[in-house]
Amino acid sequence: MNEPRPDAGTDNTVPPRALVISLVALVVAGLAAIVWPSSLADLAGLVWLLALVPAFLLAYYRGWEGATAGLLIAMILMIAIEIVPALVIGAEVDWRIAGGVTVAFIAASLGLGSMAELLRRQKSSAMDLALSDTLTGLANRRMLDIFLGQHFAASQRGMPLAVVMFDLDKFKRYNDTYGHAEGDEALRAFGEILKRETRDSDIAGRYGGEEFLAILPGGDALAGRRYAERVRETLAGHEMPGGNRITVSAGVAVSGPTMNSAAELVRAADASLYTAKAAGGNRVEPASLRTGKPEAQAIGGPPADAR
Repeated sequence: MNEPRPDAGTDNTVPPRALVISLVALVVAGLAAIVWPSSLADLAGLVWLLALVPAFLLAYYRGWEGATAGLLIAMILMIAIEIVPALVIGAEVDWRIAGGVTVAFIAASLGLGSMAELLRRQKSSAMDLALSDTLTGLANRRMLDIFLGQHFAASQRGMPLAVVMFDLDKFKRYNDTYGHAEGDEALRAFGEILKRETRDSDIAGRYGGEEFLAILPGGDALAGRRYAERVRETLAGHEMPGGNRITVSAGVAVSGPTMNSAAELVRAADASLYTAKAAGGNRVEPASLRTGKPEAQAIGGPPADAR
């Protein structure tokens, strides 16, 4: 069997070759049950063994590990039942009883496998709800804190780490002018931009209200600035469904030797963000690599009020 079993959480589709094997096994088992010569009755156990093949392949490719193991054990037992009685004690096996037991075993294994898969999906869904923002689909603050805590510890051992704090400019005024529905649409649109611009090895999420945080493991101050500027430019050129526009400001910080906690790193990014907002918004404020404090010069477009 060359096709690897898909990992949990992926599309566990049964490949065509496995379907063909299952069909052949069922056809052979069915024909044998109808036209099986009485002279070959001693090999009836192999027919029931074929009946287990489709169930085994289904459980394998669907990722039902418990059912797969159970069915594999059943196949081994069927072979043992076929060989051991004849070779050891010379006894005959009533294959009508053995066949009935096999069918019941298949049904029980697949039933338990499907139930286990349902429970796994429900647990996964609950975890997604607990760690994601329902409006934007991005990571929520809890997930961001977990991710940041892990990578901040690595940064203390020398791994570069940059964070970017985003804040939609004059979002309260935008809500008051266009309504909360348009405000929610702006948050969702910005969330989609973050999804597109953020690498799989990084994470971006909603930190609270109109604030978003991106965590870039392995990123330095320059990487953080470039990432934030791409996001800023994309949003500045994005037109909302109602024809409205909104801009974003960003503050960048990097983990340095003087920082003692992940919270201090976030505060440094927030301080850079505050500087960008105070300068008129719609800009990226970089931070010093050594201190995490805002640098003297920001980059970005003209102040939001000028647009």
